[in-house]
Amino acid sequence: LAELALRSAFENFMMQTSLQGLAGLQVSRLIFGEFSDSKRLQDFERGFLNGLCQVQMEEFVFIYFGKFKDDTDTLFNCIGNVSTIRLVGLGLQQMAQVPVWSKVKHLECKKCHFDEVPAKKLSLFKELRVLRITKNKGLKNFEEEFEGLSNLEVMDLSENRLTFSRCCSTQFQDCSNLKHLNLSFNSNIRLTGDFTNVKNLLYLDLQHTTLFGPGS
Repeated sequence: LAELALRSAFENFMMQTSLQGLAGLQVSRLIFGEFSDSKRLQDFERGFLNGLCQVQMEEFVFIYFGKFKDDTDTLFNCIGNVSTIRLVGLGLQQMAQVPVWSKVKHLECKKCHFDEVPAKKLSLFKELRVLRITKNKGLKNFEEEFEGLSNLEVMDLSENRLTFSRCCSTQFQDCSNLKHLNLSFNSNIRLTGDFTNVKNLLYLDLQHTTLFGPGS
């Protein structure tokens, strides 16, 4: 299949079992989840996506799901070998543990519940080319550093509420191939003039973000 859409396709108690019935499927894009106006969004439970371990797919879209709580670390167990992962509207407060064999090249986290940029865990996605973390209303802090993402070319952190005082070399250790950095529509960012770790940067977007100089 080119695409299989399974939004609001199962009764809540049948979702996990139904995914096991997809074993052997080959699909370019698999869309799974609910709609934002669903009366009761299913909470994520440990091993919920185990049925996808026997599915071959290039892109996985997980959209509108409830709370994750302590079961976050099993999120990528069966989708870490997917090229593109889009997480949209999830009650995800912390980034899940990343498998050491991850092959993810494109990762998007949109309208999730982060309050700080989970750079440390995201740095374990060593094959990442594109990373987008956007429209997270509670995302304010950027204290952790991205390290060793030598393949990363596009970083989009737009439409959050980020406030941080060092931009931009410190946040991107050994991200030498970064070419596009979007920090638009955030709160307050202090520019330090240090871009040593992103010396190949071609596009920097700071629209609608309040900027301060080094001595401010």
